Amino acid sequence: MKFWQKTFIVTLTVFIVSINICLYLVAKYYYTQDMKRDADRALGEFHFISRNIYQTLDSMYFRDQTIPVPDYMQNVMRSYAEYYAKQHVYLQLWNAGKPIFSNTPPEADSEGSIQHLMEDADGSSIQMINDVNYLFIAGSVSERDGRYALVYVRDKSELYEEQSQLTRYLIIVSIFMEIALALVLLLLLRKLTSPVRALQQAAHEIAGGVYDRRIMVKGRDEFQELAASFNQMAGSIQEKINELDRTAQNKQRLVDNLAHELRTPLTAIRGYAEYLQNASAREQDRIKAANYILSETDRMQNLAFKLLDLALLSNSVIDMHSVAPQQLLESVRQATEPKLQERDIRLNVSCTLRELSGDAVLLQSLLINLIDNAAKASAPGAALRLSAYEEAAPILEVQDFGCGMEEEQIALVCEPFYRVDQARTRHAGGAGLGLALCRQIATLHGAELTIHSRPGAGTTVRIVFYNSITTP
Repeated sequence: MKFWQKTFIVTLTVFIVSINICLYLVAKYYYTQDMKRDADRALGEFHFISRNIYQTLDSMYFRDQTIPVPDYMQNVMRSYAEYYAKQHVYLQLWNAGKPIFSNTPPEADSEGSIQHLMEDADGSSIQMINDVNYLFIAGSVSERDGRYALVYVRDKSELYEEQSQLTRYLIIVSIFMEIALALVLLLLLRKLTSPVRALQQAAHEIAGGVYDRRIMVKGRDEFQELAASFNQMAGSIQEKINELDRTAQNKQRLVDNLAHELRTPLTAIRGYAEYLQNASAREQDRIKAANYILSETDRMQNLAFKLLDLALLSNSVIDMHSVAPQQLLESVRQATEPKLQERDIRLNVSCTLRELSGDAVLLQSLLINLIDNAAKASAPGAALRLSAYEEAAPILEVQDFGCGMEEEQIALVCEPFYRVDQARTRHAGGAGLGLALCRQIATLHGAELTIHSRPGAGTTVRIVFYNSITTP
């Protein structure tokens, strides 16, 4: 059973019970008041009739003593009985324990209740006998010739009928109130729990792969706060899923590129190895084949070392030390000078930066890789520029004036195994891992690697140390 259904049933049950209890108490209160008023009225009429009968009989007794008293009393009682019978009131007159007048219906004393009442009566009393229909009042009427008693019988059927009508009316009112309450409560709960259904639907869609699903809940209540938290959670999930997708794609691309990189040298090594098995091969060809095998083996070994470096750097935390920028750039110049001379490329060094914090070995490796990539993109006789300066943050910069890159190539150039020029890079011995290593080293230093390039105008790579820990 759903939450809103449970709330609906519990709330409706509480309201129904409360309404019925209230209506019952109201009906009981009015019933008690009506009974009390009717009893007071009956008692008043009883005393009025009793007093009038006594006065009438007393006057008749003094006026004509030849008339027997019982006959007088019967005549008087008959006149009163005719009058009050129209009001559903019946009278009895008793003398010496026996009735001498009665117009009471037989069903009003079906069990001898009046006889029992007369035996217990003392003065005046009020008792409910056969309370479904009648009210009885009995009391003595003082008389000189004996003891007379008056019995007042009131038919209460009309009062009970009114009470029954009131009860039926209250039941009908209760039913309509409960139906109206059920409808209002149903609509209200459906409205109040609509954010919960929206959350449920959104969660179901997100579970089905719609990670950009969000919900809109108006207001400033707990549901809105829950919706905001849900949207925040969904955003985090989407970000993590996208990150996992990118990681999976990068890993797949890494595996595909690695397989491609290994396939070419392995095919060449196998081919030359089979050639060396040929006994008729010339010595010069054997030496050439062996040299090619060594070259491809070196390239595979370099690829393995680069991959190992990437794996190590991805889980590394470096120790920051003060590095002299001038000495760093000079050590890089000396390390790259032999290869640059082979390619007839000049390296111009400029340093205005006084201090820098980082790992000198990693920073040297970063700059050597950048210069190596710049040299591969430059023609013989070209010049490269290596600079260290400060513009709100320390910057290391390598600039070439070679072939340059397109915008879409810049976005991919730091991915492992990506090459702008596949043929040229393979011929130069590269594996497409240099810039990936450079970016990893920059990240470890809390720095950002940015690339600015245009086709035919060259490329500028900057390492900007935004993080304050890189500056003493």
